[in-house]
Formats: sequence, C-alpha cells, structure tokens
Amino acid sequence: MSTDCTENLPGQRGPVDHERREQILEVAEQLFGAHGFRKTSVTDIGKAVGVSSAYIYRFFDSKQAIGEAVCAMCLAKIDVAIREVAERDAPATQRLRAMLQCLLAQSLKVFLRERRLHDIIVAAIENEWQVTEAHDRAIYEVIEKIVSDGRESGEFERKTPLDEVCTAIRSTASVYAHPVLLKLTDPREKERRLAAVTNLILRSLAP
Repeated sequence: MSTDCTENLPGQRGPVDHERREQILEVAEQLFGAHGFRKTSVTDIGKAVGVSSAYIYRFFDSKQAIGEAVCAMCLAKIDVAIREVAERDAPATQRLRAMLQCLLAQSLKVFLRERRLHDIIVAAIENEWQVTEAHDRAIYEVIEKIVSDGRESGEFERKTPLDEVCTAIRSTASVYAHPVLLKLTDPREKERRLAAVTNLILRSLAP
C-alpha cells in the first residue's frame, strides 16, 4: 500500500513510509468499512492494531486525520485510473468519453460495490476535508489535459475560454462521481445517462 498521497494532508505526523503507520491505515480502512467512520473510534483502531491510542497519535493528531489518509488512498486509485486514460495515445474525443466512463466505473467500485468508503467520503464532502478538494483538482486537471490536446489536434473548438469548458465538464462529471448521488439511480441507468450526456458534451466541443 502506497501512502505518498497522504503526505501533505493535515494532521499527519511522523514518517509517511513507517510500517506501523501503514498497518494503522489498513486496519482503519477495514473498521471504517465494517462499522462506518462515525462509529469507529481511535481506541477501536488501537485495539485492532494491538497498540495504545497514544501510540496512534504519534502518526495522526485525530481520527479525522486518519480518515483523511484512508480517504486519500482510495480516491487516489480513481485519480490514477483516469490519468492513465488521459495519457493514452488516442484521439481526445475517444479519451474524453473513456475518461468519463472510467470515472463512473471507478466511483461505483469504490463507493458502492466494495462499500468501503461510502460513509467516510460523505463525511469528507460534508465537512469539506482537504482530500476531496485534491480529488476535485485531479479530475479537473485530467479534463483540462484532454480538452487542451483536442484543441491542439483540431478536434475541439477554441473559441470558448478553456477554464469555462473544463469547469462545465467537471460540474457535469460530479453527478457521476458523488457517493450520495450514485446511490439514487441504478448503475445501468447511470451508464445510459452518462453516454447521452457525453454525446452532448462532444457535440458542443466540435469545431
């Protein structure tokens, strides 16, 4: 398990690559998934790891800091997956469609199908944790790269300000990457709607 994505989060203490720190995060993720973030205490995590709460505070200054680190690691999986799509050697039109499909698929996997982080992601969004801001920024940057590539290749129009285009696409994509909104509609219906929305986006981007 890589913890590099947690290094600059608030409330992190001690060496990021410490073996015991990784163990704490692994156990915390399991407990958050089994009992929910709100119902899991630092004491619960310490007992499961076999250390005292005081020892855990050597690495994290609060339960929220642990939650942000766990959240960051799982959201990073989504970020890595969509970045890989953005870097493909393919037309920007294909990459944008594939990226939005990947974002939906990965969000469904992390938030619903594995059901590990639904509760904690909702808490992160409600409390505006820094980790969710970083995730939003990562999605925006991927969109920006694909749109910029499309403009350079002549696939996309260039008249609309780039930030306006990327913000609009990001706002649309948020519907397909929000843990609460994903629960409201059957996944197959989400996929159908995303395909229709993507077609509309691509038509609006055409030169």
